[in-house]
Amino acid sequence: MEPRKLTKEDIDKVRSIEGFPIGTDEDIIALSDAPYYTACPNPFIEEFILENGTSYDEATDDYHREPYTDDVTEDKHDLIYNIHSYHTKVPPKAIMTYLEHYTNPGETVIDVFCGSGMTGVAAQLCNSGARKAILIDLSPYATFLTSNYNNSNSINVISELKEK
Repeated sequence: MEPRKLTKEDIDKVRSIEGFPIGTDEDIIALSDAPYYTACPNPFIEEFILENGTSYDEATDDYHREPYTDDVTEDKHDLIYNIHSYHTKVPPKAIMTYLEHYTNPGETVIDVFCGSGMTGVAAQLCNSGARKAILIDLSPYATFLTSNYNNSNSINVISELKEK
């Protein structure tokens, strides 16, 4: 999806969703980086899924993965993990283990309680190839962290840290 301007018409499509922020349309637009990040429920999510997602048809698709049964232990002293604190943060390397087991490169994952955005970081840094991520949270602080952790400049820095 190409960057675009969030409009009042876009905001009107999601205004009735419970939890819609209290604020002016101008402030919501100013805080947004559409279509990737919006300071309100994202009106572009369906379009993103249609463009990037893969539908699953139980009758014809042959997706099968055995349950992941190994222990996953990752160091919380990783440079990426320690950029900032967050009360429910999981090391991205631990998330990468599951993403690489259950998904293929290029597939889309969704984290509807994204917190600090580590699922997005992990999706972009998978050793077997990047995944796309949809990251959602009700907390403005969480979406702020997620947006900044997962923008292209941050991912370039994180990729360099990963190599160290």
